[in-house]
Amino acid sequence: MKRSMRVTWSAAFAVALVMTIGLGSASGGATAKGPKNLDPALLQKLKDTARGSVTVTTKRGTKFVGFLRGGRNGDLYPKGTAASKPAKAREFVREFGPLLGASGADSDLVQTASATDALGATHVTYEQRHNGLPVFGGTVKAHLDANGNLTSVNGTVIPDIEVDTTPRLSASAAAARAIEAVASDPPQDATGIAAPVSVVSLRAASNQLEIYRTGLTRGADGSNQLVYVVDVTNGSDIRELVFVNAHVGKLVNRYSLVHDALFRRLFERNTGTQVWQEGDPFPGALNVDQQNIVNFSGDAYRFFFNTWGRDSYDGAGAEMRSVNNDPTIACPNANWNGLTTNYCNGVTSDDVVAHEWGHAYTQFTHDLIYQWQPGALNESYSDIWGEVIDSLNGVGTDSPAGARSVGACSTHATPVPVLIINSPEERQCAAGGAAFGPPLTFAGVTGNVVLALDGVGPGDTSTTNGCTALTNAAVVAGNIALVDRGVCGFAVKVKNAQDAGAVAVVVANNAGVAPCAMGGVDPTITIPSLCISLPNGNIIKGFLTAGQTVNVTLRLVADPAAGEDSYRWLVAEDSTAFGGAIRDMWTPTCLGDPGRVTDAEYHCDTSDAGGVHSNSGVPNHGFALLVDGGTYNGRTITALGIVKAAHLYWRAQTVYQVPTTDFADHADALEQSCQDLIGQSLLGLSTSGPAAPSGQTISAADCVEVADMIAAVAFREDPTEKCNFTPLLDPNTPPVCAGTKNPPTFFKEDFDQGLRGWTLTNEGRFAGWPGTNWVADSSLPGGRAGTAAFAEDLDGQCTSGAGDVSGVMRLESPSIKLPSGAVHSYRIGFTHYVASELGFDGGNVKVSVNGGAYAVVPSTAFFFNTYNATLVTAAGGNTNPLAGQPAFTGTDGGQVTGSWGQSFVDLSLLGVKPGDTIRLRFDFGMDGCTGIDGWYVDDVTVSACNAGKEASAAARSSSVVLSREKRGGAA
Repeated sequence: MKRSMRVTWSAAFAVALVMTIGLGSASGGATAKGPKNLDPALLQKLKDTARGSVTVTTKRGTKFVGFLRGGRNGDLYPKGTAASKPAKAREFVREFGPLLGASGADSDLVQTASATDALGATHVTYEQRHNGLPVFGGTVKAHLDANGNLTSVNGTVIPDIEVDTTPRLSASAAAARAIEAVASDPPQDATGIAAPVSVVSLRAASNQLEIYRTGLTRGADGSNQLVYVVDVTNGSDIRELVFVNAHVGKLVNRYSLVHDALFRRLFERNTGTQVWQEGDPFPGALNVDQQNIVNFSGDAYRFFFNTWGRDSYDGAGAEMRSVNNDPTIACPNANWNGLTTNYCNGVTSDDVVAHEWGHAYTQFTHDLIYQWQPGALNESYSDIWGEVIDSLNGVGTDSPAGARSVGACSTHATPVPVLIINSPEERQCAAGGAAFGPPLTFAGVTGNVVLALDGVGPGDTSTTNGCTALTNAAVVAGNIALVDRGVCGFAVKVKNAQDAGAVAVVVANNAGVAPCAMGGVDPTITIPSLCISLPNGNIIKGFLTAGQTVNVTLRLVADPAAGEDSYRWLVAEDSTAFGGAIRDMWTPTCLGDPGRVTDAEYHCDTSDAGGVHSNSGVPNHGFALLVDGGTYNGRTITALGIVKAAHLYWRAQTVYQVPTTDFADHADALEQSCQDLIGQSLLGLSTSGPAAPSGQTISAADCVEVADMIAAVAFREDPTEKCNFTPLLDPNTPPVCAGTKNPPTFFKEDFDQGLRGWTLTNEGRFAGWPGTNWVADSSLPGGRAGTAAFAEDLDGQCTSGAGDVSGVMRLESPSIKLPSGAVHSYRIGFTHYVASELGFDGGNVKVSVNGGAYAVVPSTAFFFNTYNATLVTAAGGNTNPLAGQPAFTGTDGGQVTGSWGQSFVDLSLLGVKPGDTIRLRFDFGMDGCTGIDGWYVDDVTVSACNAGKEASAAARSSSVVLSREKRGGAA
């Protein structure tokens, strides 16, 4: 089956997705202007006004202040004259709101709540509005202590909004578009394959017009758009928040509101009947899993109620409804879908049940967006509360539970396999293990990689899946064989590689963005093997195609022999269906997750909603370090114990954190929470009777430990540099003619008048092709103004039939007559932006000379920003009509967006001469599933460079290099 990477519209991968579309004036909107610098005079005025110190933290996504904190017993606004605390907060926001990106007008930030907590502190919440419309994620909180001192202000404001708030699309049309998107690309399992969910009864549960800032959850620059925020659900296992541009109908983003404990699924039916309710005999006829759900749901309720007085997850006594063997999820798994927690048999341990209810409490408190770092925090908070409850209720495997040494794994959790690419560049790839062959060791197996080749057979057109005897055995022998997943069983392909003399096998998944778990049985297999993801497989193939030697190591991420005998901080260790713990909060790297932002395991790509399950290891580790203490990353943390840590995290969750809170914001929230709680007597933690006083208080010294923990796990480290994100198109554009000043341009198309004069054609592979063409689009990404030609990277189904959008769109220029006479070097230039499914969807340029057939412009004819890849071939499973051709494909590094750049082609390298007539054609093709945004093309030019001057310029450039070499230095 063809892989389904689904980089955009999936529940498993819900990212600040795809279409970061800026709105130009022609579409009725505008992009955000570049963020203005903070007003230094206003900031200084605040510091002069405040009593005590002022700590300022800016948000990466807006470049404005995200957190203002005063010092101990200080007041950010002592001159406030208002009679009430909310009024004082309002005065501050009017005067200093511009530091956060607000205008200071009352219509900009609207107060929506004011509450006083048990400490006597008052918390005033504001929601951002623009022309009366809500701004998604725009939330500010002002905090005043019992004495009326303004201690802190934090949140997110979207600055400089200039968007036409009159929609061109109706609400009903937006809802239909959102439902269509979810129906055509349902939520998926961990491999990226659609889970068995029902799309028959999809409906829009809510539909609201809002302002949306793209890139916000990634901490990246973005554009402001008018969108319909549509909550699409089937009432059970699907609940997707879909953002539809209200001017042009594009899908801007989509993420899931169904939160999973694990990233795995397997469907199973049940009757759907009620088997127990409060007051019924217990256990009655309930089986063990059903009893667990009832018991541990009660533990979760009592924990939050006894400690902090919160009456159920909504704070208002909501019924806690659960479903066992929910027919709408795949097993083994568990989830919270916004209405119920849902479980499979064997995944009902106390920490998993509490984890799922943790998602419910998150939704009704800080409501962290389920993407990137906010999503990782969402997962982490569920892990944290699950493990706290696990440690309190006296049920399950709690012993031995001693604190481990820093960096130690547990002997009760098997370290996961990993593939280390040693050269040509270092990279760590998550991997799935094999159920056959010798187990991997920590020492592992190291060798060079060879792409294994085999023959084809009935129903098998691939020559790289290892399903028959290898045809390049002489090359494979003594090396590590790389084979593709597909057609035959894992054991078959590994055995064929073994017969060819391979010392180990790496299987590249053919679907999704995750490794595969390799099942199968063959006692004759004597070499180790593992499976890596499709993207990582493509990276290795790219190295091999370029003629580079690829050296790798297959091993476990940690040494099992060095583990310590403790169940402490293992997640889901008692959920038998998982086969063991799924995360390790004490040493996340033991199970392949990062323990700090700078770890190699930190998830840098867009799969799994930007790594919400993996990167949760960072805040998980932070909490565990705060509880147990230890020296890590050069910082020594003295243990605070579980009572103090829990109170700090709960206060951060309920008082300071907002939906867009990232790791840096989380650090600020923890530090401010610590300051708030200094000297306060803390209740103990209980899952049974009322919590008793713990006898513990938080001290200023404890807050130093919080700061050390924050530094240890690198909460404030920006992952951009660590992930080495680079744009697909080099922005450092050279002149089109190096030796010709002001070269004549005799053809120019900016598409501001639409696509007049251009010929549009398209061709589909299957019945699902919708006949889509290039269009003129003025809602351009990246803040670009004007209009460009746009080919949408459609999102459909890989079915080779209905719903399959495999096809190509062609944009053909009018005839362009090249002037004859003087000898010129003619050059094509065009500005473009690409964001497509890497390797499967993409576009290229073709040229027809003097009425001849169109031919692909080869990479060698580009002298700047040539194609970045060759599309996967048809034999590799690509149903794109452009399969196997060079193309612009993928996105900017580490993102699901692109950026604008220019490309230049030297027509003389194609044999084009003065006096010839040419036509240009921009082709964009896609396979059946997984669209992102598409290809934008603008400012197409054909210029004439003076051939003699160009040659002279090239010669002068060469002579400069030679003279430098002659002046020498070491060779």
